[in-house]
Amino acid sequence: MNKILTSALCIAAMTIMTSCDEKAKLADAVTGSWSGQAERIETPHQPTTTTVTRMMTFTPDLDSSTGGTLRATALFSVESGTSLQSAGIQPIAVTVSGNATINGHWEAIDDDEIAVSFDYRTLTVSIDPQEVLLEYDIASGEATPVDGSIKPDIAESVKRSITKVMNHSVFDYGKIDDIKVKGSLMSCEIGHKDYTFHRDM
Repeated sequence: MNKILTSALCIAAMTIMTSCDEKAKLADAVTGSWSGQAERIETPHQPTTTTVTRMMTFTPDLDSSTGGTLRATALFSVESGTSLQSAGIQPIAVTVSGNATINGHWEAIDDDEIAVSFDYRTLTVSIDPQEVLLEYDIASGEATPVDGSIKPDIAESVKRSITKVMNHSVFDYGKIDDIKVKGSLMSCEIGHKDYTFHRDM
């Protein structure tokens, strides 16, 4: 009986050690900065086209071999058709670019899965009004160039709407699954969608 109990304890201990080794191996493989590819984000009830490029930086804790801090960034571009009500200004197209960042914690919980916990209080969205692009129809010869002074107002309006998108569509996940790292490439699944990232040098 004692032999059976001892054997069972040994097997359990080996299983735990193997599991810890696999988690540590995954943690080591993902440590560093990664950039994804541009993707289209759905924005229901909004007449916009939003494109996002995800970036992630995994930094290990000094006292842990399986987890640490995570900084996630989303570079975004929002294109929208809008109509300005100022006299003499024709309907224009607006393109606004910027970035959003959020901090959190990550922990390898399996050989191919990482749990993620974001602190949504750290979410910041940055848009440079000077980077707002305004286009107007000059084909008819009747359009008036758009006054650049409206750019800050447009940037602030887009910032409010894109912050909601970041909260509910881009950073709304609690795990990164099915992770495979081969050389400088990492494939994974986030929110039931497949992604490929490349390691930043």
